[in-house]
Amino acid sequence: MNSHFYKISLSFFFVIAIIGTTMRAFSFFDIPLEYKHLLHAHSHVAFQGWVYTLVILFTTHLFLTTEQIKKGYYSLQFILTIVIVLGILIAFSLQGYALFSIVFSSLFQLLNYWFIFQFFNDVKKHKPTLSLRFIKTGFWLGLLSTLAPWGIGILTAKGYAHTEAYSSVLYFFLHFQYNGWFLFVVFGLLFKWLETNQITYNTKKATLFYQLFTWAIIPAYTLSLLGMSFKDYILIPAIIAALLQIIGLGVLYQLLIPIHKKWLSTQHFLIQLLLKCAFLAFTLKVGLQFLSLLPSLQAYTFSNRFIIMAYMHLNLIGIISFSFIAYLFHLKWLKINWISTCGSLFIVLGFLISELLLVTSGFNLYQSNLILLLFSGLMALGVLFLIMGSFKKANLFNK
Repeated sequence: MNSHFYKISLSFFFVIAIIGTTMRAFSFFDIPLEYKHLLHAHSHVAFQGWVYTLVILFTTHLFLTTEQIKKGYYSLQFILTIVIVLGILIAFSLQGYALFSIVFSSLFQLLNYWFIFQFFNDVKKHKPTLSLRFIKTGFWLGLLSTLAPWGIGILTAKGYAHTEAYSSVLYFFLHFQYNGWFLFVVFGLLFKWLETNQITYNTKKATLFYQLFTWAIIPAYTLSLLGMSFKDYILIPAIIAALLQIIGLGVLYQLLIPIHKKWLSTQHFLIQLLLKCAFLAFTLKVGLQFLSLLPSLQAYTFSNRFIIMAYMHLNLIGIISFSFIAYLFHLKWLKINWISTCGSLFIVLGFLISELLLVTSGFNLYQSNLILLLFSGLMALGVLFLIMGSFKKANLFNK
């Protein structure tokens, strides 16, 4: 696998940041593109171009041998995936959900199946470490999530695109993507980091954390449906899932606090910042899911696009993207220099201000489309700096 492939993933990150900024600019400029089409392109490329391609690179690099990577044609899989994602980007940007976007999305799913089952075959004789258990569970959840696009296609064809059934299937996909396989991969990478560096941690607590979130993941889907008319029928599994996650969060902190000095505090300040932001975002996510049980919040937050957008970004940028960028620095694929440092700080600052504005807009406290546009642009600039920094050799900010 080419060690520079991660730059392609970063390029997709830049593309989705530019699309996000462009969507913010619709309030000020006459843009000759469909907003909905760009929204679909933005979300699909975020999942399939930025996150998914890095999942391929991280998991093959960390869990497979060079011979397995070669025999499994993982480089070919990656290149084919890039071609398909480019097709997805163009098709959704110009047409939205139409023939070509559906064809490219279907081809992507077939490549996804090839990758996951090839990976399962290659690790079946590996030692069942906790990190690998997280990764494999995440991949199974990823497979489960792929049932949704087929369901969405059927419901759309039958004219149910604006029904609760359609929304339920869409939330099924989103839940098992960012709460399921992406999140489990993040923790798989975290524990692989600890294992590789021989950092001793409480294995009983770590296993309990894994079990609690694995038990919670199926019923936690109902937490995404509490804005539906049938919410009273799914309240019990929602409560169980929220409690399991809260307990799991407590176990995670009991696990990480004792190893803070010998692990996190030894890292470069930039890696520390990104991981601390990711842990804070994860804490907020679990807390917000618990608070979503309150009836007074359900009716408002589940129908408010600003709050929904803030929650989505909390997961995809705050938890997943910050963790992945930290891991890119940890593996030294991405160089820590003044350019990449500025880029990371721009992304963090842009994210924090954007989240704050989305929340205040959602609760009718303060709204400024201009400031949202500016800080969305700052995040895009930050990603561009990361890409530029990957080509610069001088590590000016290294310890």
